[in-house]
Amino acid sequence: MVTSQAQRPADSTFYRPGAAVPAYLKPIERSFGSYYYGGKRLRSSNSLEIPFNELNDPYVNRQFRTYRTFVLAGQVVAAVPLVYVLTRKRGTFTRSSEYWTVYFGSIGVTLGLTIIGNTHVRKAVTEYNRALANARFGFSVQPMPGTTKTAFGVSLTQRL
Repeated sequence: MVTSQAQRPADSTFYRPGAAVPAYLKPIERSFGSYYYGGKRLRSSNSLEIPFNELNDPYVNRQFRTYRTFVLAGQVVAAVPLVYVLTRKRGTFTRSSEYWTVYFGSIGVTLGLTIIGNTHVRKAVTEYNRALANARFGFSVQPMPGTTKTAFGVSLTQRL
């Protein structure tokens, strides 16, 4: 079996400190609970997975996985009142105070888990933007439209 040495590692365990940040990554902007990437509003925080994976930073990836875990746990807890109602035996009396305790308790736990998850995604975005703010060196090769020539470019970007 022949394997290629040029394959890209799929996990951040292969992260090399000081490795070059891809020049095409753009910063993520936050505004009132929404995230913007490249000037476009993202539908949900889950859309941040693509730029996070491209950066391939272990801290950012860990924070994003933690966010997804908390949000998933919150979604599971939100189904508890439905499970409570469906598991009751037919013809038995359901105490309304017991049901409302389960209902409002699940809402509280779901909100708490979502808030905790959102703090983790904010930490990931902050670290992602910090990594992009460091000095970056880029090289570009683009075909020129309408001609057979190629344009070459070199850049150094640093935020002050």
